[in-house]
Amino acid sequence: MPAFDPHPPLSRRSLLVTAGLAPALLGAPLPLRAETPAELSVTEALRNRRSTRAFADRPIDPGLLAELLWAAFGVNRPETGLHTAPTWHGVADVRVHVATAEGVLAYDPATDATTQVTPEDIRPALSPQPFVATAPACLIFVSELAKLQAAPTEDERRFWATVNAAIAAENVYLFAAARGLGTCLVGGLDRAAVSARLALPPELYPTFVQPVGWPA
Repeated sequence: MPAFDPHPPLSRRSLLVTAGLAPALLGAPLPLRAETPAELSVTEALRNRRSTRAFADRPIDPGLLAELLWAAFGVNRPETGLHTAPTWHGVADVRVHVATAEGVLAYDPATDATTQVTPEDIRPALSPQPFVATAPACLIFVSELAKLQAAPTEDERRFWATVNAAIAAENVYLFAAARGLGTCLVGGLDRAAVSARLALPPELYPTFVQPVGWPA
């Protein structure tokens, strides 16, 4: 029997298991999605899209969080490895982390799974805007600037990095609207603190944070 791993890679499927769903542990088929109200149409989600800065003291179900990460920048065409959000020249420079009270996870689109970066709760350090730390989950968008070398200057690379992250963030807005969550894209992040807490090398550039939770 293989040894038990207390910190296995998480995915949309394994997150449902680790959330403690008894039927799954007993061998019943896993649900393909978190148990939330019926999704809205794209048009309805657009009508409901808004920025939320007040969050209820209520966690996000791990299965729903896994779906959220996939919506942000997951792979929706496995045969080509292409993503749910486009990027400039198709460079796919976007990396997504999620900070919660239990620490920070890094999302890998290729495997649709997460790995733990740190067990530390870094939400209070993400932004000088205090509402950010009150959300149960904060997405952290990071750009691999090396993938943007077609842009001739550092300023242009950082410009396209923010454009690409903002497109992924709009996916999060629409997913949140469709599933009853609230979110807000925050450009006023503490980049030095984020880079230090995540031990990011200079070529990885934090672009935005995006707190997500149930509206208060």
